[in-house]
Amino acid sequence: MTGKARIAHLAGPNATIQNTPPLVTSNKARAKHNLSLLTNPDGTPARFDVLRPQRLAAPVTAYVEQFSAHPLEADAAELYGPPDGYIDNAGCVHKERQSANDRPVYEIELRPEDGLYPLPYMARQADGAAWEEECAFPDAPEPKARQGFFPDGSRSFEEIDRLQVGEHGIGNLISGKAEIDFYRILPPSGYTKGLAADRRTDTGSGDIPPERRGIDFFPYKPLISPPRRRVQPWRRRPTLCSRSWQAPVMTARSGPRAARGSRRRSTGSIC
Repeated sequence: MTGKARIAHLAGPNATIQNTPPLVTSNKARAKHNLSLLTNPDGTPARFDVLRPQRLAAPVTAYVEQFSAHPLEADAAELYGPPDGYIDNAGCVHKERQSANDRPVYEIELRPEDGLYPLPYMARQADGAAWEEECAFPDAPEPKARQGFFPDGSRSFEEIDRLQVGEHGIGNLISGKAEIDFYRILPPSGYTKGLAADRRTDTGSGDIPPERRGIDFFPYKPLISPPRRRVQPWRRRPTLCSRSWQAPVMTARSGPRAARGSRRRSTGSIC
């Protein structure tokens, strides 16, 4: 096959592949704001902070220690070119080594347009407390709950492209081979405050109006009291699903049932 494939990704209900672990306040943020630190189950200090993919707001220069990408890089040091500089014990960078204790480093400019970077999660709750789970507190009502599911497949595909490494040491494992159109047929999460058209990551036009749990998106998680009368939202979607299937594309699905074949028109029954 020449060229890239084109794939329609349908975000469906109970799409557990679109779920993410809770965003928990990091120990860096807890130490900064004098909050209780996360510990291991036995009470000992946690070794590392979890890193979550996030976007830089401004460029930053980072210095990375040479030979730190693999334990045996230094074993083949003679095969490598020189570093960009050296950092002394005071943290100052020099082009040339000043003493035997200086560490060789690479200088990297990290920019917002580079894409996601794994970083400690620094957010706290509105009252200053740390986030410990998706909700502000256990069994919180809907106004005190965040959503862990992605509203469409674009973010999960972006994270794979950006962070996953293929067997040959390169990335872009999806976009390098295919173009993806993302559709929200019956998504597992929604924009409760709506979303402007220029911020949409799915295939569609116009602003997304405020969406309601259990009506416009599937109320899978977090676990809170469901509405008294739940409308079956898939009954509202056959028109959208039919429109999304006019082009001859392969299909990928996030949901409880796989799409029935490729290069076929959709009917409301498969949504």
